[in-house]
Amino acid sequence: MFTTISARQIQREYKKVLQQANKSKEPIIVMANNKPLGAIIGLDLLEKIQLELLVKQALKESKFKKTKVTKTSEELKQDLKELEKNVSSK
Repeated sequence: MFTTISARQIQREYKKVLQQANKSKEPIIVMANNKPLGAIIGLDLLEKIQLELLVKQALKESKFKKTKVTKTSEELKQDLKELEKNVSSK
């Protein structure tokens, strides 16, 4: 079961709530009028979720042959340079 917190408590103790989210590694459910309003997650959990999504996307692309095979270290270096260029241009 997830930890819950009131929306009002976030207003009063946002630093403490964020520290708790980072420490607990689990979502904290925000409640308003006894109804779930949203969730707060720590940065480690966010990174984990993003990484899992990237892995799923890569697996999906590999099934449809949308991936590139790199056979040599030179090809790998070139591919990484291209990737860096694409990432930094966005």
